[in-house]
Amino acid sequence: MYNPGDYAVVSRYGVCRIVSVGHPSLSCADPSVDYYTLRPLREDCVIHIPCSISSEHLRPVITEEQALDLIKSIPAIRIKRIKDRQRTQRYREAVASGNPAMLLPVIMEIWQLNEYTIRKGRPISRVTEATIFKEAEMMFNSEMGHALGCSAADVPGVIRRMVKPAARQK
Repeated sequence: MYNPGDYAVVSRYGVCRIVSVGHPSLSCADPSVDYYTLRPLREDCVIHIPCSISSEHLRPVITEEQALDLIKSIPAIRIKRIKDRQRTQRYREAVASGNPAMLLPVIMEIWQLNEYTIRKGRPISRVTEATIFKEAEMMFNSEMGHALGCSAADVPGVIRRMVKPAARQK
């Protein structure tokens, strides 16, 4: 169970702060059910999730140690090329999960595909991939920034500083 002031991740919203636990003042809310009232860090809205089904919709924010381990694993991540439809479906599943370990390969793959197509003189990825990339990167950076105690905008720099030295040592 979460308490007011705790942070949790809600799919599609990212990191949220638990504002309260109890019955919200909504006419459509079941009066016999307690709800988590959450405020996403990257959006100006409020979300209400019944406590009884919260395990399906909420998960703990990754820890600093988990975030650092994920960054350290970047050089070992290998991108598998798969057909467009399967790839798009995998992208959507990763974004729906909001899981940084699933989002990172998606971000890396779309970035690599764009780099490849630019080198070949072709237009960059489809609108679908660009939209997924933007959402995946925003969700990833938001949670990683929260875990590392920095802003989402600082996460790419943290990754560059940690990954480049590791890559040179090999």
